[in-house]
Amino acid sequence: MKILNSNKLKVFFSKFFRTNSLSEKAKELEETKRNRLLKKIRSNAIAITTNQIGIHSGCMKMNFLIRQIEDIRPLTKISIEVFGNFYNAFANYPIDDERKNYNTEFLENLDRELNPINDKYRPLIIEKCNEIIEKF
Repeated sequence: MKILNSNKLKVFFSKFFRTNSLSEKAKELEETKRNRLLKKIRSNAIAITTNQIGIHSGCMKMNFLIRQIEDIRPLTKISIEVFGNFYNAFANYPIDDERKNYNTEFLENLDRELNPINDKYRPLIIEKCNEIIEKF
């Protein structure tokens, strides 16, 4: 009879402590997800600096990845506002495939406005990408 009671206690305690282990596992999974996203950010930074991806597309992807990471835990080692600032500056312009929907004259006019924005932010983006590559 005592063995049976002991088994009941084991079941009770295993259920009781399982909740704590689940929260620890959830934290481990979040940390794993965050680390995976940090690797993606580093990979995207490499792609931007080596022109494997356009600076606009790379910036949009970087903003997406940064938001996903900050949902888990904010980035504290590095300041990444430049990507958001650049995105806000070019968000109203057609980029990449969107440009196919406009005529050449209109795009030339838009490019006159967009080129100074690109010239202003390109060195800042490249510098920040190099910093990301070094830190992560």
